[in-house]
Amino acid sequence: MKYTPLDIQRREFAKVFRGLEESEVRTFLHEIAGEWEEVLAENQKLKEEILDSRERLHQYQDQDRIFRETLLQAQRTREDVLDGANREKELIIREAQFKAEEVIREAQQHVVELEVHLRNLKMERLKFLREVESLMDRTRRHLQEEAPDVYVAAPPTLNLEGLDLSALDELDPAPRRSGPS
Repeated sequence: MKYTPLDIQRREFAKVFRGLEESEVRTFLHEIAGEWEEVLAENQKLKEEILDSRERLHQYQDQDRIFRETLLQAQRTREDVLDGANREKELIIREAQFKAEEVIREAQQHVVELEVHLRNLKMERLKFLREVESLMDRTRRHLQEEAPDVYVAAPPTLNLEGLDLSALDELDPAPRRSGPS
């Protein structure tokens, strides 16, 4: 049973013969009631402080939990972003390598086509020069046979007679390439 300071002050005792001094008992009870009132007030104040401290502790624990979850989420997000960036980087690199290889293949194919075309042009030139040389020989022979007194060979023509036409290919400034490298 709990006693309040008022219970202590109003407490009545049975009167007996040769009992205690009633005023002393009353004074003592008043003193006890006052101290008891202070103890109860301090106890109530401490209970309120404990409740307040517990509430703040719960708030701090909730904040700590939220901070930890936020930090964990931020770390996951960072890792996801880094993974995504790395995947994108690798994809871009692979695309660039593929395009570079494709450009190189196209360039090599174009070089081969140009070399074939150049070879054909050289062959056509050689054929043309031979035909011109043949035509000149026939014309010279014809003129020598039909009108020997009219035909006199000019000096530059005489210089061409000893020229090797295959040497013209060697004078070509374009370097030869042997297929794709």
